[in-house]
Formats: sequence, C-alpha cells, structure tokens
Amino acid sequence: MYTLQATAASSLSLPPESYIYSIARSVPGSFAAISSDDSLRVFDAAHLDHVTVVAAKTHDAGVTSLRSYAAGESQLLATGGREGKVKLWDVRAKQAVVEMETARHAPVLSVACNAENNTIVSGTELLSSQAVVSFWDIRSPQAPRLQYVESHNDDITELQYHPTRSNILLSGSTDGLVNIYDTTVTDEDEALVQVINHGSVHHAGFISERTIYALSHDEQFSIHPATDPDDSAQEPDPVHFDDVREPLGCEYVVQLCVGAQGPYIAAGNKMNKQLDLIPVVPTPNWRFDMDNLWRLPGAHGEEVVRSVFLDEQSQAVFTGGEDGFVRAWRPVEEGNRSAQNPAAPAKVPRPKEKKQKDRFKPY
Repeated sequence: MYTLQATAASSLSLPPESYIYSIARSVPGSFAAISSDDSLRVFDAAHLDHVTVVAAKTHDAGVTSLRSYAAGESQLLATGGREGKVKLWDVRAKQAVVEMETARHAPVLSVACNAENNTIVSGTELLSSQAVVSFWDIRSPQAPRLQYVESHNDDITELQYHPTRSNILLSGSTDGLVNIYDTTVTDEDEALVQVINHGSVHHAGFISERTIYALSHDEQFSIHPATDPDDSAQEPDPVHFDDVREPLGCEYVVQLCVGAQGPYIAAGNKMNKQLDLIPVVPTPNWRFDMDNLWRLPGAHGEEVVRSVFLDEQSQAVFTGGEDGFVRAWRPVEEGNRSAQNPAAPAKVPRPKEKKQKDRFKPY
C-alpha cells in the first residue's frame, strides 16, 4: 500500500451544503466542476482557490453532467440538464455558445463529446416510454442529426466514445444494458455491434481499445472483451467480480479511472474516512492488485466522494465530494517511488493484455 496526501483543498466559493458532482479538464492547467447549486466553475490546478464562475445557473432545472469538448486550441465544456438541454460553454467568454434541446424536454442524464466530427451526444431519462440517444452536430444544433430510440428502455446514465475510433460509441442504462454502436450506421438495429447485460449501470466505458468495463449501482463490477462480429476466433471470457465492496474493503465505488499507468478502481469508505485507488491488472487474469493500492487517508471525511480525476500534467489526483470541497492529492514524499504515482506519466510498463487478432471490425 502507498499513500497520497492532500496538498490543497478548496470549496470553490460554493454556497454552504453544496455537493461537487463532477470534475473535468478545462483549459490547460485548469479544471471544471459542476455542483448542486447548478453552477459551472473553473479552478486552477496549481492554486485551487483561483476560481472562475463560468455560469452561476447552468441549467434551469439542475445540471446533471459535464464533459470536456476539445476543439483545436479551444477547450469548451459541455453540460446536460434536467430541463432537457445540452449546452456548450466558452470558458473565457463565460457564456453558452451552443444550445441543443431534446424532444419533449426529456431530462438529459449523460453527455459525450467528439470534436473530431463536431458531435455532442446526449442520453435522456425515460420519458413517455422512451430513453433516447441523440447525436447533435454543433454547427446545426436545431435538431439531432441521428437518434437511437429503441436500444434502451430506461434512463441512460453513461455515454462514452471509443478512445481511438470516432465512430464507436458506448451507452449504459439502468435497464442493465451496455450497448456498443457503430454510429456510421443510421439503422438502429444494424448500428448495435455488441450488447452486454450487466445490471443497472452506474458507470461503463473502455479500459482500452478492446476492453470494456461495467459498474452497477449496487457495486457489481465486470470486464468484457469488445467483440468482433466478423472474427470467428474465441473471445476471452468476461470476468465477473460481482459485488466488490467486501473484496475491496469499501462501502461504495466512485468510478473507474484510466490513466497512463492503466485502470484504477476508486473505492470509498465513509466509516474509515478514506478513498483507495486500486490497480486493475490483466495478468494472469483480470484482478485487483491490492498490494499496490494508493490510499487517500481522510478522503472527504464522512461524506461521499463523487468524482476522481488523475492528472498527468500536474501529477496530482483531484477529488470532489459531498462535503463541497475539491482536494488535490500527491505522494507523501519524493522518495516514495516503489510504486508509480497513479497520476504520473507512464514510465514502468504495466502487464499487457493478451493480444487479439489485428483485424477488428467495425472498429
């Protein structure tokens, strides 16, 4: 076990009793946060008290999601709200430069961005028996350019693009499904290239180009190969960890963080006032490397940690919690290097996944 210590903390000048919901990268050297007062704020990675309020009221009915939208030298921010809008924010101008609105004002619960093809994707709450994945071209935001309306039958809680292939999108829902789409295909049935039945999805995403994880609202965790429908070779079996609270010694799981060192599962314990970052390693089979976990003692006290960000640039871990604070964490001492800081650039190669065949379609 190794230790990170809190080197800075800030309330971001939020009102009392506020929660930090999510942290995302903003302009170079800074991060954005959304919180329960429905504001969008940007803070300096080196000086957390240097705060800019981009919007005091991001969405009329409450902000739900935050993502970075990187476009050339501009670093915009996308937010989703319960009034059924997605907004693209210019941090420097402190205003929304693009707005998109869902059909019947369906609340937006999840957002994904792909600046390469000028696309923002929204996932909605179940409304009128429909939960919709909508694709918006920010150059013509008046109506979605594509919608998938039948793939989920409950709230869409997660959206994520493939790390290297801009045509592949993942969605997760409280209906228990994780779907993978080839978004160049407009027919919804044909667009679905993989379906994983996991349980009510809290988070899901890509660990690597060919590996998918799923985390449920009741802390069930699993890892799956991204299948190739055109390859008859046997795919590796999925690994089901079931409820990970007992093996990880935690009360809840925040999320999976994927950095240069590989994936870490962020597991919190309110009673012990701690957060652990536990490496998830693929050899000999996918497992939790409990011997090399990083502990954040104190964490956010008895309050839940809502968001974790591994920042390679500053080699720090940032956390946001229900105590209304953002905290920065770094190794206890410079000599503590027997394990690689999870937020540091990769120097020591981690064990690699077993290679699959090079031919991998539709990816």
